Amino acid sequence: MIQIRNVIPKEDYRLEVQLENGSSVILNFSSRLHTVRFGMLSDKAFFYHVVTDGDLVRWDNKIEISASEIFQLVQK
Repeated sequence: MIQIRNVIPKEDYRLEVQLENGSSVILNFSSRLHTVRFGMLSDKAFFYHVVTDGDLVRWDNKIEISASEIFQLVQK
């Protein structure tokens, strides 16, 4: 399983996810801010408080995204 090395919140609700293999992906959450799952991210302070433990991207243990789910979200 690919490990997440780092997450960098960007403007316009984009999140750069850097992977251990040296590649990175950009997730754009702007179109997902009105969903039940990601609605809390519309608070910019909350959005910028993102962390990773290598397996998951997390926002205060309220929203979690796995590495495999990141790839699914990128494809949508």
